[in-house]
Amino acid sequence: MEYTFEITVAGCNTNCRHCYVSGGPGPYMPLATYRACLEKLAPALERLEGSVSITPGHEPFNHPEAPALMRMTHVLAPKYYPGEDSDWPTTGIALKSREDRAEVFALLREFGAKHLMLTLHGTEACHNEIVRNPHGFEGISTMADMLYREGMDATFNLMLNRSMIEDWDAVCCFLEEKRCAHAYLTIPAYLPVERLRAFQSCRATYDDCMCLRGRLGYFGIDEARFFQKVERFNEAAIRERALREGWDYAACEQKKPDWAFFHITQNLEFYYGNAGMHTKRLGNIAAMTSEDIYRAVLQQRANYDYSAYYDLPTLPPIQTVLALNPLRENYVYPDAEGCLYRWLDQMGIENILI
Repeated sequence: MEYTFEITVAGCNTNCRHCYVSGGPGPYMPLATYRACLEKLAPALERLEGSVSITPGHEPFNHPEAPALMRMTHVLAPKYYPGEDSDWPTTGIALKSREDRAEVFALLREFGAKHLMLTLHGTEACHNEIVRNPHGFEGISTMADMLYREGMDATFNLMLNRSMIEDWDAVCCFLEEKRCAHAYLTIPAYLPVERLRAFQSCRATYDDCMCLRGRLGYFGIDEARFFQKVERFNEAAIRERALREGWDYAACEQKKPDWAFFHITQNLEFYYGNAGMHTKRLGNIAAMTSEDIYRAVLQQRANYDYSAYYDLPTLPPIQTVLALNPLRENYVYPDAEGCLYRWLDQMGIENILI
């Protein structure tokens, strides 16, 4: 089993329309509370069999005591902390504004970080509209320049949308100007939450993606792999396979990674499920022992897909789903499940999120 624990230590500077973990401005976790959390959590994690990681969210660089928080995590839970092989995601807004950013950069280098990841949605107007912050684009631009001066690489996560495709040449010029070390072209997920329902109007269609043919051979983007996904996971292709092969939800879930996600909020509420995707409250870390935490985690199964969001026995058969969801826009998804969840949403099928 693989386990991921997100501890929300501070809010985010943006409210991205596609963010399924409900990132946005919010309170920070006091340092003493964070210490108490790690002191209870770490002994429980040591007993788990498999891969275990801690993700400090939403934007750790927003924490007023970020350097102390980083040091504390390395002392109390060093093996679970992002390191050399991790792209530290950031909006850029928080870190560029910190008076102690030199100390933060020094710690990042000390702990093995070589690059930070900046998520870009397109040109300035498009980016700022999707992240819902008028300073979003400026934050990324300034942060990329700052990383270069600090001797670190800027990697970019390009969050695919219709406007980005229309402005692709301008996006590439921006990446070149900012000395992009590597870029990933990401097709946004679809999950049954309000943000992604609203983002659907920005989602690229199959025809939109075809406009990028022969134009992705830059910044390390794997064009062949991208178009393999486009061809396999456009709505028309998914429908065709479902009609031909059927769709056994339980059998498909068995093929998904054996991976369980948990979330700890700023006030130490402990949930089963990703941030923004909770399906069960497990308790409050302040009132639990390490043994309690360990036993609560062991009682949960993988929640990577399907039953992470729905009560599978209550879902309608795929023939009914297809009949009630005729092909219209031919949107592109990163996987077949995203398309299925959109169809279920369109039908008003209830999910199990709390």
